[in-house]
Amino acid sequence: MSIFKSVLRLAGATAFAAAIFAGASGVVAQEFDCSGLTGASVVHFQGPYTQQLAMGAQAAVEECGGDYRSAGPAAFDTAAEVAAFQDMVLAGADAIVVVAFPSDFWIRPIDEAVNSGVVVSTFDVESPASLASLHTAPKQKDQGTMMADVIADALGDGAAGTIVTGICLPGLALIEARVTGFNQRISERLPQVEVLGAFDVKFDQTQNFSAWRSVYDANQGALAYVGFCENDLPSLVRLKESTGGEFQIASIGINPDGLDGIERGVALAAVGQKPFMQGYVAMRAMLENIASGENMPRGWIDVGPELVTSANVDAITAREETVSDGYEDTRAFYNSDIEAIFADLPGSVQSYSDLLAQ
Repeated sequence: MSIFKSVLRLAGATAFAAAIFAGASGVVAQEFDCSGLTGASVVHFQGPYTQQLAMGAQAAVEECGGDYRSAGPAAFDTAAEVAAFQDMVLAGADAIVVVAFPSDFWIRPIDEAVNSGVVVSTFDVESPASLASLHTAPKQKDQGTMMADVIADALGDGAAGTIVTGICLPGLALIEARVTGFNQRISERLPQVEVLGAFDVKFDQTQNFSAWRSVYDANQGALAYVGFCENDLPSLVRLKESTGGEFQIASIGINPDGLDGIERGVALAAVGQKPFMQGYVAMRAMLENIASGENMPRGWIDVGPELVTSANVDAITAREETVSDGYEDTRAFYNSDIEAIFADLPGSVQSYSDLLAQ
């Protein structure tokens, strides 16, 4: 890294630290007491993204004095995730937030838990046909729309040519919704641009790069290459640097290598899903309502997507680098967003039909 880049990184980190310090007085124990309650999170695999989902839930539980537990398989394994969820129910968890992937498969486990007295919400992947109370996440289609806007801004209104897209899990509704949002917005803003794909670029990081290389070889000369999963941007950074191409690259999902690519000017942007916020908002909402004895609202809380570009990558990178030290700095970073939601929690809840509407 150049001295200039190092200075920029330091400046970004210093500004981030100053923001944390300035907002630290707001990051205190919640006014309600949840001691004696147990909150748990269950994720569908272990990775940087799901770590932050769980960290958000942990922060909410510990702020009000409750007991926190977490579980989830090392890799995608729905049966293992369901087993971990059911273990949490049997162990006496009062509130559980879970990644309901795939949605239909989770209807029965969630309904059984709710009927036994457990409050259940979902994050990342919703299960609206179940008895889950809340879903906390950005709308998938909105993430694709945001990505399309940043690409369109970079290419300019008169752009003509092709954009090549890749999808890590073809057929998965939530990822397909991102593709839909992207395609619709590009057609609106860049009528002379044709979107090719989305081609199957695999989920595994090693397979992902190989797949992107094959897609590139078959579709050279595009204006941009865009992915819809967190492993895509690191692969696209490697691809662009190895080919010396002048095209734009971007993806949905925040990844350290992808952030580095944005910082070095190789990548244009990434769209994040605020996983910490997803976990925090769901868990705090459940515990507040349990502690107060009120009925849980049912619906969707939009925590919004997060755009990362050269303008804010240093602050975002600084935030991400604190994750290994615990949740306190990330909690402080999102404090204003959290305060806005809980200033009027009922008003922050939208219907599931709003979430699912195309």
